[in-house]
Amino acid sequence: MGLQVSPMVEPIPDDGLLLHIGVFKTGTTALQETLRYSTETLSANGVLYRGPASWKWSPLRELASRGGPVWRSLVDDVAAHSGRVVVSSENLCGCDDDEAAHILQQLGGDRPVQILLTVRGIAELLPSTWQQFLKRRMSRPFDDWVAEVLAQSETGEGVFWRRNDFPQQVRRWGSLVGAGQVTVVVSEKSEPDRLLRLTEQFLSLPSNDLQFHPTGKTNRSLSRNAAELLRRVNQETADLIDGDEYRRLIRLGVFPAIHKVDQPGIAPILLAPAAAEKASAIGARQAEELRLSGAHVVGDLNVLARAADMNGSLGESATDIPLDLATAGIVGALGAKSRDTGSKGRFQSQFSANRVRRFFRRR
Repeated sequence: MGLQVSPMVEPIPDDGLLLHIGVFKTGTTALQETLRYSTETLSANGVLYRGPASWKWSPLRELASRGGPVWRSLVDDVAAHSGRVVVSSENLCGCDDDEAAHILQQLGGDRPVQILLTVRGIAELLPSTWQQFLKRRMSRPFDDWVAEVLAQSETGEGVFWRRNDFPQQVRRWGSLVGAGQVTVVVSEKSEPDRLLRLTEQFLSLPSNDLQFHPTGKTNRSLSRNAAELLRRVNQETADLIDGDEYRRLIRLGVFPAIHKVDQPGIAPILLAPAAAEKASAIGARQAEELRLSGAHVVGDLNVLARAADMNGSLGESATDIPLDLATAGIVGALGAKSRDTGSKGRFQSQFSANRVRRFFRRR
């Protein structure tokens, strides 16, 4: 049975709220940055946009829970606008039932609400999510982490399934707005602008007015070598620097530096065959549940069960860290340190030259 659905949606009502809840790594950053830099187009069409930059990239879910001035400002901005509103935060895919109800009550008020959920193949989401967790200091090897996550799939435990159990997302948010007011968009590399075109339709914008912004933030994936470099940095610095220093030196220093290194032909992070088979089965099950969920689906749900793209050279070992990556990581950390004039850390002395040499030697 085919699972392809026509890529057309109806505009939300003139006073409606389009709430984009993620999930992570499905083109969310590209959409948010496009909307962020499309002020003229949105304003001309009476649309208000609020996204991560509006609240300084803090987790919106946590801001809503605390109810402080940043959250209050967002709620007031939405309430004061008479036209269409779009709010995007992939962080909202981590909400539980009570959190989702609270956010909708606060943000939606009396507005009609359309939930937008963007999804992606499970086999592709696993390596992408592991990379995101590396940025938060995780140091577990990829295969070990994947084995644990897949073992949790039946119970839905853990952060990965709280975010990426797509049928559960439809049930949670659909119970509040109606399943028919939830649109599931399948992210596919073959149609990179699908989400932009659908957003135009939802907001009744002129066709092709939204274009990817050339200077906006990107969130492209790392090669397996770059990811392994970051993992080893996390492992080796665990007892050397505290959380604040890690954020300054590694997350804002090492990671952006290695992220910029161009590595054409380097292999992506791939699942082991047994893990890929299990991920495919989970994706197939989710696809069938979504088909029966009552949500509007745009795209081919079979993508959820598809194996990850196998393109790329498999000749390089992930344990072989290219010199340009190692150099970029060290320079990135030192650059972050030199900018951080108020730090009391002792990174240079702690991370000795001997330790650097030992860390980066080829094995």
